[in-house]
Amino acid sequence: MTSFCDLFQTSPQMKILVATSHADSLIEEVCTFLEPFNATVDLSLYPGEHDEYSSAVIGKCDAIKDFSSPIRSATRDYETIILQDVLHLHTFPLKLLQLVYRSLENSAEVIIVQERGVMETSDIEALLEKAEFRAANTIIDLIEGNDVIVAKKMHMWGNGL
Repeated sequence: MTSFCDLFQTSPQMKILVATSHADSLIEEVCTFLEPFNATVDLSLYPGEHDEYSSAVIGKCDAIKDFSSPIRSATRDYETIILQDVLHLHTFPLKLLQLVYRSLENSAEVIIVQERGVMETSDIEALLEKAEFRAANTIIDLIEGNDVIVAKKMHMWGNGL
């Protein structure tokens, strides 16, 4: 059985951002998996219901006021950014993906987790392409009831940031 965390290319002291409209067991799974790597998981919590829990790997936790607002991040700050049920709700999905692109280190990944059917995967892949992400792959059966789309920021491709 494949785990969601098998998608990560782990390294010591890696840094991940999770932007979500409902913090749930996925974040707990990510934190538990990354703890041996002395990783940091930052959270951007969009409006919605969020489970409460704590983990030693959770760094900053930003409350984002609405779905027009961007995530808060510095350039090339993260190895992976997870957008969980945010992209289809965001007023400016392309601008959000462009910010995610700038926030990722070179050769890093964005992972989009969306409830199946709320947005066509082909539309998500087209947005990723416009935002200069490459090698988009959709994984249908990784999380029950959800589509998982993974794409890469490739150094010296596209914007080359």
